Amino acid sequence: MQETLGDRLKSRRTELNIGLRAAAAKIGVSPTYLSRVENNMEKNPTEEKIKALADLLQDDFDELMQLAGRVSAEVANYIKADLNMPAFLRRAREKNISAETLMGWLEKEDSKTK
Repeated sequence: MQETLGDRLKSRRTELNIGLRAAAAKIGVSPTYLSRVENNMEKNPTEEKIKALADLLQDDFDELMQLAGRVSAEVANYIKADLNMPAFLRRAREKNISAETLMGWLEKEDSKTK
């Protein structure tokens, strides 16, 4: 079974020994709301709440956003700002080029310029 956002949040919170009420207070939501998110009953936590949870739980924001089925506004704005970006991403997908491979190419280029 695929991990859900709620599964991940509850697991991390438990690993860090942070109580539900304490976690909710630190991110500015009710314990009921956080419980609903953790139990996959709340489907649309805001990007700000996901960021706050990522910070509190020392977890990767982008991974949490992906588990929520979302893309951050920063990424969406970057894609929208460059008219060639959607075509580039479609082409990478068609050629089955992973993000890991693309990151490797970028790091290789970075090392050439140093």
